[in-house]
Amino acid sequence: MPKRRKKKGRVRKFFLYLFILGVLTSLFILFQKEISRTLQPLLERFDLAKERREVVLYFSDRDGDYLIGEQRKIEKRKETKEEIKAVIEELIKGSKKGLIPTLPPRTKCLHVQLDPKGRAIVNFNKSLAKDHPGGSSGELLTVYSIVNSLTRNFSQIQEVQILIDGKPVETIAGHLSLRHPLTSKSDLVKK
Repeated sequence: MPKRRKKKGRVRKFFLYLFILGVLTSLFILFQKEISRTLQPLLERFDLAKERREVVLYFSDRDGDYLIGEQRKIEKRKETKEEIKAVIEELIKGSKKGLIPTLPPRTKCLHVQLDPKGRAIVNFNKSLAKDHPGGSSGELLTVYSIVNSLTRNFSQIQEVQILIDGKPVETIAGHLSLRHPLTSKSDLVKK
């Protein structure tokens, strides 16, 4: 007799758990939008709900001869120019895989503009030129890490114009003319 009661008690508990689970599942399905709206700020705060986009950033190899691509994820933004700025900011942070940075660490991206003709205009602070270590290879890799990172990640960008403090500059370190917008240079990318 006592074994039968214990068995009946377990069966009742099992069905009670199933009933509660069914009610909770039904409530979740009915109020899914309200629940997700309520939890959205919390998820965003902990960076769990943000949609990401994969990009390839170009940094220098150890010898300073070529650019090597490094995959990175950036947060998707409402406007393309915000994503462009995010790519530049990731370039400034440098490589996470031991490649050589191409932009001086105090460089700031002040503003990004994208015109309908496919030209990205990227405005940097003075540190891009002032803190640049110099050399023709270094300057070449700096410029084309920016140009290739933008033209290869954004199909609408055909060319890149680099400005410093809102003004066109002749050069960053004296070796490469920046008077005109530049297009991607794939022969600098190590395969």
